[in-house]
Amino acid sequence: MAGADSVRRKPIEHRPPTAATIKQLYGTAFRCAEPSCTKPLYRLNNDTGEWILNSRVAHIHARSEGGPRWDPDMSEEANRSADNLLPLCEEHAFEIDATPEHFTADLLRGWKKAQLAEALEVGKSWPLSDAEAAEVVTESFDPHRIGMAAAAASTVLAVARYVGLLIETGHRQRRLPRDAARAWNALREQVNRSMPAFDMNGERLRVEPSFADTEPRRIALEAALQEAVSSLEPIAAHLVAELHAVSAADQRLGRWCEWVEAAVRGVIAAAGRWPGRPPTDDDDVWPDAVAELRRASQALTARWRREDAPEPPQPSLPDEPAESDQQRAAGEHHELLEAARPWARVSHRPYDAELCGRLIKATAAVAALPDIPSLLTTGVDATGRLAAKVARNADDQTFRQLIGRAATQQPLAAAVALLRGLIATAKDARRPALEAEALASATKLLAAQSWQDPTIWTDNRPHMRKLLGWTAAATSDSNVRTTLTTAINQDPELLPAVLLGMAQWIEHHDATAFDKILDVTFRIETLPSWFPAETFAATIRRDLPHVEPADEDGSSRYDDDVDRLASQVLWLTEPSMSTD
Repeated sequence: MAGADSVRRKPIEHRPPTAATIKQLYGTAFRCAEPSCTKPLYRLNNDTGEWILNSRVAHIHARSEGGPRWDPDMSEEANRSADNLLPLCEEHAFEIDATPEHFTADLLRGWKKAQLAEALEVGKSWPLSDAEAAEVVTESFDPHRIGMAAAAASTVLAVARYVGLLIETGHRQRRLPRDAARAWNALREQVNRSMPAFDMNGERLRVEPSFADTEPRRIALEAALQEAVSSLEPIAAHLVAELHAVSAADQRLGRWCEWVEAAVRGVIAAAGRWPGRPPTDDDDVWPDAVAELRRASQALTARWRREDAPEPPQPSLPDEPAESDQQRAAGEHHELLEAARPWARVSHRPYDAELCGRLIKATAAVAALPDIPSLLTTGVDATGRLAAKVARNADDQTFRQLIGRAATQQPLAAAVALLRGLIATAKDARRPALEAEALASATKLLAAQSWQDPTIWTDNRPHMRKLLGWTAAATSDSNVRTTLTTAINQDPELLPAVLLGMAQWIEHHDATAFDKILDVTFRIETLPSWFPAETFAATIRRDLPHVEPADEDGSSRYDDDVDRLASQVLWLTEPSMSTD
């Protein structure tokens, strides 16, 4: 059985001071006892005109055994007396107990002596009512409030430390993308100096490095930005965790914590950004984000100290952008295609004349869209196929009427897309006669084109290579070569339209988020076997004498699209190049 000596003794804890003692203290003090602190024990609320408690009563010798500067020989009466009590602002009341090694009892007694002398000299103090004295006792000695205040103080200081660490680390890491951007620009300047080029007026043209040269620089810049973000994210996570702790400890600071958290996210976003590809000089996004974080953090600290602090900015709701006519049309087109997709999934649905008619019109409407991967399910071919799927179970007479209607659609790309859809649908439905009629109509329509009308090149620009390829398949390569040769010889002014029609469309994706399309461009990478390359090369040399042969990168020196494409055609027709 354990002896009495083994029973754990309860630590000594003296009673808190009386309200009368608190009145005595505030009746002989005006401001915080810390010599350099100018904060009064009460502060004026500028909005309401009320005086708000801005201080706490601290013990020179702790009232609990084991506390800061505990004196085991001090009686409870002495511990509770005004001589052992010190009115301080909230910040210094926490600080002297959090780091007691820096604040000895003798130092604090010196502060008290100076505080009493100053109040006597200036004739200012804070006579308290019974209610005010009770408030001071509660705020200063209630264990729950003391614990919450200590927790808030600790986390607010932690937030300040993490903010400083985040900013300093961010400044160091910013050097990485800055150096990568400088290396990229140094390459550009070197290439521009080493490869002089001039326009027809003798003006110097800027020459850019090739994709093979710039891609490693781009990758290096993106890697530097990612490294910067990766180095900041763990610090930001700790900072945000401390902010949540601050809000839990003192709900009055919640809005300021949200302000700091938003500023932290702004810093992370700015750290992962560099203006321009190719890069330009750094802009103000990063320094502005850092300045906002400093401002928010300082406001949080000031608010915790009960000082005047800027109000957090009102959370701004994202503006709902007005839907443009183009966006509205795209949404309606998407809804139309979704309504028709069930006919593509099953073969038994009955013909819907109204829906088919809407799809025929929609096929013509989307003919201006280029053939790029992101539009494969919504472009002219997809829409034409769905129109034909809806017509699958139409009777023979109606199906033939749809073939005739399709052949009259404008532009030509819409007509051919519809006819090709009807060909495939009739074949799938095992209706060979209708399949043959649709094929004959498409072949006749393509073979009848002389390609001499500039309008057909303009209206069908995104699909001209495809239309000419289908024509070659329906007739022959030599037939298309002959037709195009005749067209350009009779009207050399067709050259720009033909070059634009021969271009291949390319979509460029974000390397870090492939589903994000950065840009859509066009170029001529190959020349089909049905294209009279030498004839057009001769026309280019005659009509565009300033254009020199160049590949995709070299031809970028030309600002004009036609000149750029002409340069690529000349490059592909040089003897050293192979023709597809």
